[in-house]
Amino acid sequence: MKNTIYKRCLMCCLALSFSVSSCEFGDTNVDPSVPTDVSMAALLPSGQTAISWVIGGEVVRFSGLLTQQFRGINAQQLDNWKYLIREADTDGVWQRMYHNSLNTINIVIEKAQEQNAPHYEGAAKVLMAAGIGTFTDAFGDIPYSGAFQGDEGEFTIAYDSQQELYNTTIPQLLDDAIARLSAEESAGGSPGADDLIFGGDLDLWIAAAQSLKLRYTFQAAKQNPNAYEEALAMLPDVISSNEDDFEMYFGTLANEPNPQYQFTQSRSGNMRMDDYFVNAFTENDTRKPLFVGGINDFEFNGYYTSINSPVVLMSYVEVKFIEAESQLMKATPDIAAAKAALDEAVSASFSKITGVATSAAYQANLDERWNVAADKLQVLIDEKYIACYSQGITTWNNYRRTGYPALEFIEGGTNAFNANGEIPRRLPYPQEERLLNLENLPIKTPNLQTRFWWDQQ
Repeated sequence: MKNTIYKRCLMCCLALSFSVSSCEFGDTNVDPSVPTDVSMAALLPSGQTAISWVIGGEVVRFSGLLTQQFRGINAQQLDNWKYLIREADTDGVWQRMYHNSLNTINIVIEKAQEQNAPHYEGAAKVLMAAGIGTFTDAFGDIPYSGAFQGDEGEFTIAYDSQQELYNTTIPQLLDDAIARLSAEESAGGSPGADDLIFGGDLDLWIAAAQSLKLRYTFQAAKQNPNAYEEALAMLPDVISSNEDDFEMYFGTLANEPNPQYQFTQSRSGNMRMDDYFVNAFTENDTRKPLFVGGINDFEFNGYYTSINSPVVLMSYVEVKFIEAESQLMKATPDIAAAKAALDEAVSASFSKITGVATSAAYQANLDERWNVAADKLQVLIDEKYIACYSQGITTWNNYRRTGYPALEFIEGGTNAFNANGEIPRRLPYPQEERLLNLENLPIKTPNLQTRFWWDQQ
């Protein structure tokens, strides 16, 4: 069951509970109205909201601008669209991911371990894996193992290598999560109405964890020659329908908005839909009016830009595209199985966005394009480019993995950080890290074309 966050304002204000009053209250000087602790039931929805806000907001914008789904027309978004991404441009997303999101999620993990609540620990570890996975796909090496030591006075944190994160950290987080979520008892409590994503349904949390394992196994294919076969072996346990998607729905009140909707209100006029994305739709594609408003308009009540739109962290649509590509690219390709999975992925996308499966006209067009394609991977990724629009960093990952869609580089994309003028392969580390943690910074001189571990052939 998916919950809408009618009380998100309360959850987002939980940080106030850590404040200390300046008033005197007898000998103890403690304000009895201010709690000294916050429960897991209060912290979990706060962490869910925060991580969904980051991934569905800034991460989606960076991915969409760099793959020409969005076009920046003013301010930072114009610069980012033209591949000028400064260190200061990533300060906000870094802070919101670590301080607002992962720190809160880590506190849930620690409390769950202390209070013998494995179901809470499992859900929090799935969220942690989603956040760490998204961020390493954007930056490469990032802090994790020492990232939550601020309360111990440690602020110059070492970075974990992407290889370690992919090969050890993320799989371990997800395996631990599955084991905890599978526990028969959780004496310290289990998520319920406080779980804004799955409403306490542990089976759906387990499927989400298995699906993230699928994603990160598959995505490391440049470094793991068995990745496609290993991914296919995981399919029986993953998300099996649109209804089971790992996603967060936002509310309809002024203090409950979806992050893309909020951006249209606070940064109106900074961005529109890019011509390349608009022209990628065929005439039979009924998803277009739910993704593109008016004439290339981003600021409208679309599927992902309404006040109560969902933020997708992992979807059935993505699962089916991973299956299709794995069948196509494995050592012994199965073209028929790849096409069948592609058809299911596209149909799931239409059903999710429009409520109606693929039309006969669209299916006929897809069949024709597939049959005549010199490279069937291009057809597959072109379809995924539309179907996974606004689903985290997926579209940028696809481009970096495959070179598709066949985007032309933006004119004027050459700058000091992006000397060859091509589509960036990574985001620069934030300015605050340079100023406060320079000794541990993996790249001292920003270069947006430096490929990280999984992007190297």
